[in-house]
Amino acid sequence: MAVKFEQVDESVKDEPGVEPVLVPLGEQEITTYWRKMRHDDLNPEVTDGVYTVEILVPVMSTEEYETGEELEDGSQEIATRPCLTHERREVDLGKESLEKYFEALAPFIAVAREAQAVPQQGRKRRAKAGKPATDGLA
Repeated sequence: MAVKFEQVDESVKDEPGVEPVLVPLGEQEITTYWRKMRHDDLNPEVTDGVYTVEILVPVMSTEEYETGEELEDGSQEIATRPCLTHERREVDLGKESLEKYFEALAPFIAVAREAQAVPQQGRKRRAKAGKPATDGLA
């Protein structure tokens, strides 16, 4: 979540999102008040009307699969191959950024179809490798 903190006056200390912060000052402590505010990830100055948008980002990865070949010990040979998978991401967007997002997606949404349930498949495992590279697909 994209947040920033704004120092506020004691007169608003009971409002939602305002938190007290104790600050040591010599041998004393003074209380200051700060408001946590969500902001647009692309334009941090925008704090009103901010929505969290969940995105499925396609990324290239690697999966393991059984080749159908049997090894000497009777187990199946395992190989790897590239595959397309998705990462769930979130972004906080204000009105203008959200409009730009919808505009950028419009041609893809226009030709998209409703997603079908994923059928149960044979056992596939992701290869134990580093984080998948996005190679410009994000």
